[in-house]
Amino acid sequence: MDVLRAFERSIHAYRVEMTVAVATGVVRQAENREEFLRLLREGTGIGIRAITGEEEARLSAVAVHHALHMERKPRLIVDLGGGSTEFVLANCGECWSRSLPVGASILTEEYLKTDPPKGSDIDALRDFIRQKLMNGLDRIPSRRVFSMAGTGGTIVTLSMLLHTISTRDLDPHRITGLKITKEAIQELFGEMITLKREERVTRYGLDAGRAGVLPAGVLLTTEIMDFFPLEQLTACFSDLLEGLLWEYMGNV
Repeated sequence: MDVLRAFERSIHAYRVEMTVAVATGVVRQAENREEFLRLLREGTGIGIRAITGEEEARLSAVAVHHALHMERKPRLIVDLGGGSTEFVLANCGECWSRSLPVGASILTEEYLKTDPPKGSDIDALRDFIRQKLMNGLDRIPSRRVFSMAGTGGTIVTLSMLLHTISTRDLDPHRITGLKITKEAIQELFGEMITLKREERVTRYGLDAGRAGVLPAGVLLTTEIMDFFPLEQLTACFSDLLEGLLWEYMGNV
């Protein structure tokens, strides 16, 4: 509520005429979703719309397509968030999308409850992710795609760590287009799961929140790459927010 009130002050200060706000995975799945959104609207004046997983996937794909100037060939787009992960497969003019309720925050809360995580918990999480991917992506048109583009906090953080970009030098243009390999991701994962969250904060220069959920997000990333299978991905800083902007521009 405090964050949204700060946004609202900026909206008034800049005399903004139109505000577009959406809620995603965690809110989408919440039993008290409508009550929560009503309280936010009454407390801040910002009307927020909960979007479906398919809509979230489509908007993220729009942003990635624009940012990477993607060619018309089979490409998997993955938006790995905190509460859900969206998949879009663009192939010869056709578009297949799916949203799964697996994200870095939810997986951490459910499975990685010790610090550092136990090996048995990691094994259980890996089995859960594989089952979710197998059941949720069973009707995907093709498991063999040419390439993968990834966006979301985990992917951006991986790009920074593997290309030694500090948070002080974070620039969308430096992230978008970077290549990261599954081998490098797996090597980093093996290192980070031996560290406590505070040690990950110090070693990788992360904030505590990101350091806490990163292992689950990284494991999910490698399991997705195994599933399709792919040996590298292209990172993209642009995501849902930019997709919303492109959609709005197309409607005015």
